[in-house]
Amino acid sequence: MSNTTPYGLEASELDELHEYLVAHPGPVGLMLDGVHGLLSAVVAGPEPVPASEWLPQVVDEESGFSDADQANRILSLIVRLYNSVVQELEAFTYEPIFGEYEEEDGSAELAAVGWCEGFSVGIDLRSEVWETRMASDPRLMDLLDPIIRISADEGLFESDTTEQLAPLDDEERELLLRAIGGAVADVQQYWREQPPQPDEASTNDPPPRPLPRRRAGRWVH
Repeated sequence: MSNTTPYGLEASELDELHEYLVAHPGPVGLMLDGVHGLLSAVVAGPEPVPASEWLPQVVDEESGFSDADQANRILSLIVRLYNSVVQELEAFTYEPIFGEYEEEDGSAELAAVGWCEGFSVGIDLRSEVWETRMASDPRLMDLLDPIIRISADEGLFESDTTEQLAPLDDEERELLLRAIGGAVADVQQYWREQPPQPDEASTNDPPPRPLPRRRAGRWVH
């Protein structure tokens, strides 16, 4: 994480949180990269989302902890991760946490599928607002383009739209991976300048279950 943020987790703390999530997957099975994607969508999104809504997507507070000490420790790490997203976006130092997956030949490949799934879970928490605006303002879709294209290339989404997208070559994929951090910052600025209108208000309906993803490998930043 950025050395400029007092909230940022050390590498050992990120490892600790990752290992906890692997051993205790929450209701939607997000790993560290997915949790970071979810928090990124929540922070950059159209309106505040209280922790009482997004935290149950990350951990099962009733059965996910062995004791109070573990609960306090893990919840503290998650809150600090949330705060680091807030501060990094404010300081223009935000970077997504992606996964790294080992290929059959032993080489490692950077994968954004987990982060993208988490981002989609975050969007689902205010899906009415997101979907209404995306349907009415192509500028928001343009800002989300790197995330949408990487998500489609990773096989996260399947639709008539994504099926029309040509597979990315290595150079295109690398450029899009690098563009995701800036896309999140741009989306946050978009919603600040053009907040939701009354007819775009969200409801209290529970969010839909996100699409499944591969969960092998480890996180990298």
